Amino acid sequence: MSSTIIYGAGSLDEDTKRHSRSLDLDPASRTARHLHQRSVSDGVDMFIPTEPIATTIPMSNSVFSLYKKFGSPGRNRSLNHHCESNKQSQFSKSRASIGSAFSSLSSSRKSCSQRFSCVSSPVNNPGAAEAMSPMIKYNTINEEQATIVAYDEKTPSYLLAQTGESKRSLPCSLQQEINQFSIDGFAHKYFATHKRGLFRRAIPMNELLSWTRDSIKQPLLLSNKNYKDALKCFKILQLLMHDRQRPKHFNSMESFQALLSCGISKGQMRDEIYVQVCRQLNKNPRGESIRKGWEILCVISVTFPPSKNLESSLFRFVEQHHNVTANQVDVLSKYVSLKLIRICSRGARGKVLSPAEIERAMEAPFKPSVFGEPLDVIMEQQKDDSSRIPKIVTFLTNAVHDLNGQTSEGIFRVPGDADAVTELRIRIENGNYDSTGFDDPNVPASLLKYWLRDLSEPLIPTSLYDDCISNAHDKEKAVEIINSLPEINRRIALYMIRFLQDFSDPQVIEHTLMNVVNLAMVFAPNFLRCPSVNLTTIFENSKYEQAFLKTLITELEVDKEACAFQDMDIIGRIKVAQ
Repeated sequence: MSSTIIYGAGSLDEDTKRHSRSLDLDPASRTARHLHQRSVSDGVDMFIPTEPIATTIPMSNSVFSLYKKFGSPGRNRSLNHHCESNKQSQFSKSRASIGSAFSSLSSSRKSCSQRFSCVSSPVNNPGAAEAMSPMIKYNTINEEQATIVAYDEKTPSYLLAQTGESKRSLPCSLQQEINQFSIDGFAHKYFATHKRGLFRRAIPMNELLSWTRDSIKQPLLLSNKNYKDALKCFKILQLLMHDRQRPKHFNSMESFQALLSCGISKGQMRDEIYVQVCRQLNKNPRGESIRKGWEILCVISVTFPPSKNLESSLFRFVEQHHNVTANQVDVLSKYVSLKLIRICSRGARGKVLSPAEIERAMEAPFKPSVFGEPLDVIMEQQKDDSSRIPKIVTFLTNAVHDLNGQTSEGIFRVPGDADAVTELRIRIENGNYDSTGFDDPNVPASLLKYWLRDLSEPLIPTSLYDDCISNAHDKEKAVEIINSLPEINRRIALYMIRFLQDFSDPQVIEHTLMNVVNLAMVFAPNFLRCPSVNLTTIFENSKYEQAFLKTLITELEVDKEACAFQDMDIIGRIKVAQ
């Protein structure tokens, strides 16, 4: 049995040579001390080596001081005086090796001790106190944030706003990483795990988010159970983007309509389609394919919205392409951003777009439409025209009169043929204001209501909605509200009210069966839009909306032709009682 020496460093077995302090210290005897507290056993029964250790192994006094601090006061520090001198020498070397092992720890302990010892009583320094004041820092942060917010309201991106020699841009690699990150967070949360190969290894997420010419074996999204629909939609996208060889008898419009129909009728497929398009746009090596992909996104963004889960990630993905000039992606992406905002607030369309509407939607970023746009944008398109209101308003109202709308039963209430309305709309969007070939006054009447309803902002701004509801029966207040509208809005509102007065004549009502109440009920939602999303509130306010428009039709007086063509300031007046 080998002999063992017991000391503060622990049991030293000649066979194992284990010097770990944790093996010897009794947990019950460990005592937590302050850094500056000295052990009561310091200097007691210290063993003094008989050999000059310092000449063979360099040691600093701090090492032994650290060793003494690590010692436990309850430990037996006596040494067996019957040990041979060679064992004492062996123990001394062992102790020196322990000191070397803890040298780095002792230096950090020492620096920590010095740091604590440097803390003294507060120094009277008002300047430093003011600089470290949390209230001053808080106010400074608020000012900086306010400055940033104010700047962002003017320009969304500092880098994109710079021009001239000082213009800077992100490196291409960094921009690609940012584009990847915008959709990457959504992917990690909602994407399904895709596997491949004999050993069924998971496909990396960045690969699932990148363009591919291959087919997919399962839907990208975890919650999507429509396997066949997802695979079919991805195949259609690849065919439309020319990423896959087309069959000989491939009909692009029918395939496009099938894609849109799937998104309209099956809500769970909408995010799947959006994500599939984003994947094919990410790291796509072909310019033609990129252009086609953004055109597809232009059509989808006017057909159905993404879910709330995908909405923010999709917006960021699109916005990060606003400065990409290649393949005119900047124009296309800005158009998609505007249409996404609108479709998210209004919801999906009720029917699939016709081939003519699909073609028009793909051209819309470069040929702005007169439908669904702000009034100032519409007026900018016809700046060379003499009309003071949008040309489409005078064209459609005249078409209703020309097609004998004043003798048509249920005019404005009976809808026109859907295909005919779409055809007339496409004709107008292409700049052809011609009603030749139409004999039903309900077609232009339906399109007129659609144009008013489809404006990006309501004809009467939302800020005046409550005033209209509160003063629905007050003719003076109602006329005053109309006269307070912006010029273009005011002229259109006055023109439309005078147009509806043509159908409120008793002799006309005998043919149309549409009295003032019916006219107000049909057109009130086109003049006013309730800002609330509560169905009860919308239903309750509808009767006040109708009463407001009925008051205007009954009591307001204005010259219709002056509203449309004269440069003079046009305002409405209250009818003089006869």
